[in-house]
Amino acid sequence: MPAKPAVPLIEMHDDVPEVIVETDIRKIASDEAFMHEIVTVLVHPSANENDPQHFVLNVNNTNQPVFRGAPTPIRRKYLEVLARMKETKYTQPQRDMANPELGNQVIGRTALVYPFEVLEDKNPRGAEWLRGILAEPA
Repeated sequence: MPAKPAVPLIEMHDDVPEVIVETDIRKIASDEAFMHEIVTVLVHPSANENDPQHFVLNVNNTNQPVFRGAPTPIRRKYLEVLARMKETKYTQPQRDMANPELGNQVIGRTALVYPFEVLEDKNPRGAEWLRGILAEPA
């Protein structure tokens, strides 16, 4: 029996038709299910006493409160937001009158806004997925 051909669906985006094949729908559904899985994270306490003890992550206008120092079960979509929250701070070396050009250098240092660790992720794809996001530039 020959394989059933994929039936294209038509969607409109910005008045440009886009063909979506049935296999694309399966991948989209699989990715959506992956992003809704529950993982447990621990956001490390801050050394700065002025930093808040909790903060709110938001995806598609849905809030997820997270408390520092407490294991928190969240959906993977919020973990992605947390992993992408990076901050770059810049410094300049002290000026040396013998070589003033060194003072024109700007040295950047990028780190997570809220350092965290994943305590539990039942999906084996999760660790590789997270490593990929953390490896992306800020």
